[in-house]
Amino acid sequence: MNMNENERLDGIKAFWNENSDSEWYRSLRTEEKIHALQERPERAFHPAVYALIRKIFPDLTKAKVLLPSSGDNHAAFALSLLGAQVTSADISERQLENAAEIAARLRLNIEFVCDDTMQLSHISNQAYDLVYTSNGTLSWINDLDSMNRNICRVLKKGGYFAMYDMHPFNRPFSGEAWQAPHIIKSYQDVLPDLHWRIQDILNSQIRAGLMLCEMAELPAMDASFWFTFAELQQKSREELEGINDWKKNPMAALPAWLALVSQKAE
Repeated sequence: MNMNENERLDGIKAFWNENSDSEWYRSLRTEEKIHALQERPERAFHPAVYALIRKIFPDLTKAKVLLPSSGDNHAAFALSLLGAQVTSADISERQLENAAEIAARLRLNIEFVCDDTMQLSHISNQAYDLVYTSNGTLSWINDLDSMNRNICRVLKKGGYFAMYDMHPFNRPFSGEAWQAPHIIKSYQDVLPDLHWRIQDILNSQIRAGLMLCEMAELPAMDASFWFTFAELQQKSREELEGINDWKKNPMAALPAWLALVSQKAE
């Protein structure tokens, strides 16, 4: 790894260490939010993504699961509550510290590992039945091949990789709600913003030895797709009504999310 890459990763780590204690992230760790997750762990997932996970693992109590780029760790808490053996990996020590406090309070046996998703250098080979990455992971990954190779490496034979992220079709647009689509870049302009295309994502998985099992293109489920946390604090319920109806909000005609389930060969 060259010095420039080390500096880039150090910058990402510093960014998330700071943001872990932002108002937005504190709002995700409130007693109310965590209690709601305890009551219904599936809340941590888009309903269609949860259905895909349950399709491949009807009984999660037998599953050993790794979550690289675990972020707010809601998915880690949820999978642990559902009985899985969970390892949460993130580049940010502070994210992991905050998550570990919640896990201890809930008496969840989650392993927390500080690691780079592109390397997973602290994760053993062929150790997991499922690897899951959620929204926001891909926009920080500048080497998809390295990420997917290492995900394949840590999966058991026959294990699954499930990913969920922003649909690449949204990337060429500025994305303002309620307005006609406004193009700001070409779909082909992957760099410098790490706006990967569907072909980049799929071809990288294929090169890594992962076989696509299922793909889902999904709508937004709430207004958080369209507005930042700060913007949402200023919106009334009336202002957000019908935001995911494409007849009212033209941008909602595009899929918001992309979900893929792939499998490592037996």
